[in-house]
Amino acid sequence: MKTWLSRILNLALWLVGSVLASTGLILAFRLPPGSRGGRGLSLADWDRHGWGDLHTWLSYAAVALVFAHLLIHSRWLWVVACQRRWPRLVAGLLLGFALPAAALLWPVSQGGRGEHASEPLNQADRP
Repeated sequence: MKTWLSRILNLALWLVGSVLASTGLILAFRLPPGSRGGRGLSLADWDRHGWGDLHTWLSYAAVALVFAHLLIHSRWLWVVACQRRWPRLVAGLLLGFALPAAALLWPVSQGGRGEHASEPLNQADRP
């Protein structure tokens, strides 16, 4: 049962990861940001927003599959922790939880690229 479930889970992880990489490449190179304001360009009758939504939902599925994978292989994690490798395990788990937490807690600011204080002021912006 565990082997069968693990194989299906591994296949699902591979497929979701492959499609996730594909949608990321589509968004980065085929329908880049600012491509006519997101209007006009499409791929397979999907615009940038449609591909972005698919990419987002695939990332949620990938996270769920990774958690399921870790749950199925929790015995292996326990064995690793008991073999005096627990500092690596704890560091990996902390980092794994800290990165998404940081992404959720990172302050949001107004303005995008090119509107940072480190850029030189235009002649009209000077006092």
